[in-house]
Amino acid sequence: MFKKIVLFLSVVSISFGYDLKPIQISKSVYQFIGKTEAPSKANGGNMVNTYWIKTDKSYIVVDTGPSYNYAKDAHKAMKKIADLPIKYVINTHMHDDHWLGNNYFKELGATIYGTKAQAKKFPVGSEAHMLSVIKKEDSANTKIINIDTFVEKDFSMKVDNTPLDFIHFDYAVHTPEDIMIYLPEEKTLIAGDILFSQRITSIRDGSVEGGLKSLDAVEKMDVKVYAAGHGKFTDKTALQQMRDYFMALKTTARKAIEDGIDINTYVKTADFSAFKDMAMMEVLHKGNLGFAYSEYEFFEEK
Repeated sequence: MFKKIVLFLSVVSISFGYDLKPIQISKSVYQFIGKTEAPSKANGGNMVNTYWIKTDKSYIVVDTGPSYNYAKDAHKAMKKIADLPIKYVINTHMHDDHWLGNNYFKELGATIYGTKAQAKKFPVGSEAHMLSVIKKEDSANTKIINIDTFVEKDFSMKVDNTPLDFIHFDYAVHTPEDIMIYLPEEKTLIAGDILFSQRITSIRDGSVEGGLKSLDAVEKMDVKVYAAGHGKFTDKTALQQMRDYFMALKTTARKAIEDGIDINTYVKTADFSAFKDMAMMEVLHKGNLGFAYSEYEFFEEK
């Protein structure tokens, strides 16, 4: 009987998986859609969108997800489309829900691109908060490794026959540094957490002004497919939802400051009922109100 129980537990451990299903959103780009909720044991941290670019000879992975096992399962799903080597991994920013699968792809020989902000926040040997949230089965084998190449400015490169534009923000948007990837031939923008749909963003490491400035930059681009860091929409929905929320933060915070309303009262009374159906309001919104108020308290419009 004891042997049977041990065998059953082993099977349960081995059979664990994320059950990831890729969606093709343009000629070369495939999307894995995460849930619009906070990371938890129930979802294994699968609350982020990750992307794969298929070239003639290889894959480029843009964001590797919340764990080694997530990355492994995504690779398993993509092998069914084409069994190609993974040439490059690109981390769009420093938040750990987006890149904790890095070491899986490094084991396969991929070169990892990312930001200095990420390396500073998460040096090798440090602990990622995500791994304390999800189950041990989910986080198994996950570890923080070095970034091979830092992205510090805009540049272009061709991988096999696929041209890519790296767009680097050197001012605080979602984080102190953010990267977007643009495929000019397909007019597809992989925006990372510059864009959200269906749920609100967090500005704890960024800024409202930086967010609005980044949206201005995106709107000037020739884009048909908007691949957001969170949420399912690939049209201009994310652009509009982000701008509406940022503008509401800006206008209400500035009005409160002008009227002499203190930060605590503002956080308690600001009317954001127009956004009540957006996911993560209960989790992130009050914090965003506080950050916005602090940002505009001594702000001078340029």
